[in-house]
Amino acid sequence: MSPQEPLAWREALAQVPGSSRDVAVTPLAGGTANATFRVVTAAGAFVVRLHEPYTADLGVDRRREAVLHTAAAAAGLASQVIAVDPEGRYLVSEFLDAAPWQVADLQDQARLWELAQTLYQLHCLPAPAVAPLDLAALLDRHVASIAVLDPDAGAALAPQVAHARDILGRQADAGRAACIVHGDPAHSNLIGTRPLRLIDWEYAAVGDPLTDLACLLAYYPQVLPHGMLLLQGCGLVGSVTIAALEDLAGVYRLASDLWYRRLELARRHPPPAH
Repeated sequence: MSPQEPLAWREALAQVPGSSRDVAVTPLAGGTANATFRVVTAAGAFVVRLHEPYTADLGVDRRREAVLHTAAAAAGLASQVIAVDPEGRYLVSEFLDAAPWQVADLQDQARLWELAQTLYQLHCLPAPAVAPLDLAALLDRHVASIAVLDPDAGAALAPQVAHARDILGRQADAGRAACIVHGDPAHSNLIGTRPLRLIDWEYAAVGDPLTDLACLLAYYPQVLPHGMLLLQGCGLVGSVTIAALEDLAGVYRLASDLWYRRLELARRHPPPAH
């Protein structure tokens, strides 16, 4: 999707402060399932993100995203939300003029501590009432979609999903209070330092506070030696073991693998546009 698709783009652009006059538009790298642009006007710099309709099949709930992104922004942990399309086609937000993290930053203990402390601040915010993100059900849907075109792959994945369900059940029984979680702490979604702010809230949810660290470890296994530091920074030492963190990371590693497979299927067989 791009500004050449006029309806959603024109509606989104109209929500950008100062867009009634000259604007400068630059595509932003990094979006896997959306198209994202930096828009500069006399009023400042903003981000317009245009959403592909198939992202709903990948577990994205635009209403949940907007509520939780807005809550985090009010606490200074995210970019300010400028406008949200009621139909979920676009989001307009503040452009954060700071550098995204690099993979190498995740070997820097000072930066990892800042990340853990930022996540702890997020997890301590009052959690709004939003639709739940049922990860086990999402895994099942991904596998079912894969199995339609590749039954052998679906059959091979079924035991992995069953094991993931078992881990999720045990983690739920641990009794950690549900809180706002970002759900996708990839290095490119970490912007600046002191303060560090988080972008791309598509998979934000109200859930287990261990989620964010499990996602981090799933994406970057090299951070495991810093596991205790991360647990300490998130206020989870004493209630979570490294083994439990590794188990949940395995679930999110599977979720990431299935997400990319399902993304390819969604691109080949998109739902009708609204």
